[in-house]
Amino acid sequence: MKANIAAVGLAHPFEVGFDNAENLLNQTVDTLVGMGVDCSNAGVVMHDLETVKKAADALKQMDADVLLICIATWSEDHHLLDLLSYIDKPVILRAFPAFDTGSLCCAHQIGAVFTDIGKTYEFVYGNADDAKCATKTKQIATAYSLANCMGKVRIGAIGGRVKGMTEIAYDEFSIKQKLGARVVNLDEKEMTEKVAAMSDEDAEALLEEKKEMLKPCKVLSSKESMLESMKYYGAMRALADEYALEALSVKCYTTYMGKICLGYSILAEEGIVASCEGDVTNALTMKLLYELSEKPVNNTDLLYLDEKANTILFAHCGSSGFSIAEGDIELAPVRLAETGVCSRFLMKSGTVTAVNICGHGEQFRMAIMKGEAIPCGMEFPGNPVKIRFDKSVEDINAEIMANGIGHHWMVGYGDYVEELKNFCKIKGIRCYVI
Repeated sequence: MKANIAAVGLAHPFEVGFDNAENLLNQTVDTLVGMGVDCSNAGVVMHDLETVKKAADALKQMDADVLLICIATWSEDHHLLDLLSYIDKPVILRAFPAFDTGSLCCAHQIGAVFTDIGKTYEFVYGNADDAKCATKTKQIATAYSLANCMGKVRIGAIGGRVKGMTEIAYDEFSIKQKLGARVVNLDEKEMTEKVAAMSDEDAEALLEEKKEMLKPCKVLSSKESMLESMKYYGAMRALADEYALEALSVKCYTTYMGKICLGYSILAEEGIVASCEGDVTNALTMKLLYELSEKPVNNTDLLYLDEKANTILFAHCGSSGFSIAEGDIELAPVRLAETGVCSRFLMKSGTVTAVNICGHGEQFRMAIMKGEAIPCGMEFPGNPVKIRFDKSVEDINAEIMANGIGHHWMVGYGDYVEELKNFCKIKGIRCYVI
């Protein structure tokens, strides 16, 4: 996901630094663009109503997620109030160090005005070419972009949730309010009827269609199970297309164990996230991490602490996308039921962010952990990932229990702690960085 920013300047002709305002605007934008941020420059320094209108016209054409206001000098604060009457979007106030321009005190002044009128804002302070400031700006903007993206997401909940997991009962109102997504509730018959209508020949054709994707896989499951799995994949793909879904969650345990797992892996490579056991909220957690990392996300349980190595083993049955695999991939029967097709493989090493979302109403909460995925063996048949943390795993365990954090953890590649913290701030979600 690329942050989408539109930048504009603000300055007063009477103040020191007015002549440098356009340069500060350009330099700030160039620094962001140099970091790969999608930052458009309105090319306007606002200082009167005419320039405010000119800026508004330019900004409207850019359709950005957030406005970056580069405050070069002290300025009359009503210019921003006028701008927001023409284009009201989230705002980052950007101030620059100088003892004689009044940039910083202008930002403070505007912050007070915005607070009084109930307009939320973000603030970044530092030199125009400061990489840390550019990184912070990018993280804030990415969170707003993520919020906009999630507001358009539709998730298909097929069959409800697994009995016995009250913790994962999903609150459609909280999901819409806090995450922005809309839940599309589907009877599991909509899936099973499509499966029943598909012939073995149709399943063979789907298998041939996915031949290149499955080429690296060693098949240990029966041909019958492979064809059945392709029928479930075809049914889920058809439902995703029919209802315009970007995420799915199937009540798999125990009826559909091993039947949908391979389909989940294929869907992950096609950009549709899917979570196990009917956990709708964590399917949306996967969507958050997918948008941030642009890679498949690993759906896991937190299983085992190794206090001596300071690692935690996370794993589930095996339904992750193939592109995050390290080494061999086996298509094998699911554990316990010993039937169907799961995608078993070890996970790549690298920095990861593990996230859990659970709760209802005011208790709706997100927990975030950052660590390093390290090499491990097939310690649990599925997609195990062993994560080493800087923080003591005993303390992590205690914090999880103290704050009532759930047992499903979605693991994405990359460090997205700041982006997710900002997302929680924007959406009013209780956030725990563990």
